Amino acid sequence: MPRTRYIRTILTLFFFAVWIGFFDRNSLKEHITIACHLHRLEREAIFYQAQVGSNRQRLNDLLTDDDHLEKIAREQYYMKRTDEDIFIIED
Repeated sequence: MPRTRYIRTILTLFFFAVWIGFFDRNSLKEHITIACHLHRLEREAIFYQAQVGSNRQRLNDLLTDDDHLEKIAREQYYMKRTDEDIFIIED
């Protein structure tokens, strides 16, 4: 009799472990999926923080350096001085 009780207890614990590990709403699979998603979001946050730092530096350069501002205006917005002509060559 005690042997069947021992087997029943082991089977119950095994069933419980399988249920918690794979089928439950808070299963091990869900925890791994959420951890991977969290890791990806943390990497994106680091990337965007670096972008913010870079953009702040560019903004500071534009606000303080007139030569840099003129370079950006000429290259990106095709602005020119009154005595200049601009020729745009496209490939």
